[in-house]
Amino acid sequence: MIDTHLHLWRLSTGWYSWNTPELGPVHVDSELSDVSDDMTQVGVATAIVVQAADRLEETDWLLDMAAREPSVGGAVAYLPLDDDVMLENLLARHAGRGLVGVRQLWHIHDDSHRLAAETTIRCLRLLGESGLPVDVPNAFPTLWPAFVMAVDAAPKTTFVLDHCGKPPFGDATAWAQWERDFGELASRPNVIVKLSGLFAGSGLAPASELELARVVELTRRTAGADRTMIGSDWPMARGTVDYAGSLIRLDTLLSGWSPTEREQARVGTALLNYRPTTGTLVHGGLR
Repeated sequence: MIDTHLHLWRLSTGWYSWNTPELGPVHVDSELSDVSDDMTQVGVATAIVVQAADRLEETDWLLDMAAREPSVGGAVAYLPLDDDVMLENLLARHAGRGLVGVRQLWHIHDDSHRLAAETTIRCLRLLGESGLPVDVPNAFPTLWPAFVMAVDAAPKTTFVLDHCGKPPFGDATAWAQWERDFGELASRPNVIVKLSGLFAGSGLAPASELELARVVELTRRTAGADRTMIGSDWPMARGTVDYAGSLIRLDTLLSGWSPTEREQARVGTALLNYRPTTGTLVHGGLR
């Protein structure tokens, strides 16, 4: 499989102000060597590393890693999206370095509408023209209105809904709203659902098996396997489930899908949209 959502960080850089001691087991360095053996154990052919700081310094670090490490197929990295000329220059600078997507931590910005600002929309359209998808983290509920506006304003840009938008597990009222919003957004053809971040806790309680099954069912019904990817979101679930366990559990959640659908969610959608730079294609997958 392809792990489309692996976080790596070194806290000594000072780039991760959100990662405080209150996060317990998450508040430690996350290195590729921590999970290399587990990747082999569960059959992860390649991993996409995903930004965790809105810093160009981190972008360079992740892209250098993608160029150096055979098990890293690319990076969904931070780029500023408030100046289209600057963005064009940065895209030219990073061409061929393993940049497979762009993401920002919009959910921790003071202005939740920044994602739909006029300048941002111009940059989002430019990313679409460049063939780069845009990951959006933790969208529900605060980011949702701006996210929908951005998706509709940039129809040729592929948007990736990280962590299914963060379903509000254990909150029946919010869950009903999330289901309606998720179904509407995931039905759009330029939206990909990333089955990730489901075990680290979002909402009032850890996800129940029924809730997890419902998330997967809704994803299959609205996005389908052609617009579904899986990701560990490691190490955000550290202390709850280990790296291998998170991917095994995700794979189990897909057990009701057909073999073709599972292969598409495990490998095919990532190949098509992130175009990772490592791995050997075998029968449409990676070995």
